[in-house]
Amino acid sequence: MAKQKTVPVTSLKMMAGKSPTFPLTVTVKNLDGDEFDVVFTAKAQKKSEWAAIRDAHRKTADGVEQPAEKAEFSFEDLVKDGMRQAAEIVAGAITGWNLEDEFSVDSLIVLEDQCGGSLAKVLGKYDAALFTGQLGN
Repeated sequence: MAKQKTVPVTSLKMMAGKSPTFPLTVTVKNLDGDEFDVVFTAKAQKKSEWAAIRDAHRKTADGVEQPAEKAEFSFEDLVKDGMRQAAEIVAGAITGWNLEDEFSVDSLIVLEDQCGGSLAKVLGKYDAALFTGQLGN
């Protein structure tokens, strides 16, 4: 018997409206070099939905008015703003995690501050799950 190459339309209709979650395991490195896994609970979204969230965030970030001349540049403010923006994007894709700490934008910022690059890893794995069908999506 030949293998069916497409999903029947009736099956696609049955899948419509379902938004399950799936585990997304990301290995992060602490400031002391220790690595550990964080298991995030990710939302299964359509590619188009996730792209719209990313676009909306980009437009918001791009649309922030900057004063013509700032009295003093602050690298600390730049880093804090970047961590908050990354945490807000991640919060659009993730609903929880296996850490004892409550999951929130602020706790994501703490994670990024202690484990630099962790939010970029989460976004990279989430994008891979949605756009290339890796992991549980």
